[in-house]
Amino acid sequence: MKVYVVIVIYNGLKWIDRCFGSLRQSVLPVTVIAIDNGSTDGSVEKIRADFPEVQLMEAESNLGFGKANNMGMELAEKAGADYIFLFNQDAWIEGDTLQGLVTVAASNKDFGIISPIHLNGSYTGLDINFSNYIAPDKCEGLVSDMFIRQLKPVYDLEFVNAAAWLVSMACYRKVGGFEPLFFFYGEDWNYCQRVRAHNFKIGVAPAYTICHDREVRKGKLNPTPDKLRERTMSLSVLLDITNGWTSRVLLFTRIRLVGLLASTLRLKPVSAGYHLREICYLLTHYSKIKSIRRGYKE
Repeated sequence: MKVYVVIVIYNGLKWIDRCFGSLRQSVLPVTVIAIDNGSTDGSVEKIRADFPEVQLMEAESNLGFGKANNMGMELAEKAGADYIFLFNQDAWIEGDTLQGLVTVAASNKDFGIISPIHLNGSYTGLDINFSNYIAPDKCEGLVSDMFIRQLKPVYDLEFVNAAAWLVSMACYRKVGGFEPLFFFYGEDWNYCQRVRAHNFKIGVAPAYTICHDREVRKGKLNPTPDKLRERTMSLSVLLDITNGWTSRVLLFTRIRLVGLLASTLRLKPVSAGYHLREICYLLTHYSKIKSIRRGYKE
């Protein structure tokens, strides 16, 4: 069983030892591919010096999360991987996590993506956002089964973020990689929609865990730039293939026109400019976006 781990790196020096070190301790041997997105903090040098077994790819510029992951997934497929494990640079696994996920996946081939439980970086609870994904209204049965101590190997859920995805090769070959129009944020939600459109399930395996150390960054990172946030929202609406194209265009138009009117009345020209920019984006990319949606279903 060949498992390839794909990690996108961007100024992640503080996590390199824990992230890559944990993969060395995996009960299941894995091949690790790291794609650096232009780090300037010594991440590349650290990986080369301390983790020479890692297949390191360096992008000439910051490609964004999705495009960089696509590079690694393509390489894994060409190398004959049975599974691809997409893993965040700010996370680390337990020794039995990957072995357990692969065992669950092999017995549940209708699941295209399986995630472990995400703990926070201090082992004091669930990751700050992960708890939302496994709420009773989004992951039927899991919380109840925890209380009665009758956990199943895997539970179906609507969405889980791409911090630790075990993707089956059957799913990858059918769905493809991330949508490259998304630079950062939104690409995993779009991917989950496409996975479901191709009749694969998305699951969480509650017996296995990772730690995701993103709480340490809270309040220390720059917020998502407004332009990027608005573009991500536009793409999330327009590329949602769980709804028809016409309904998506109408929803997009309503959101942008209401936003433009509200920004104008409140004398917020910068905000109004963002809405105008997104309207122009749809007008100039209408055919391209519609074509991309059609391609998702092929």
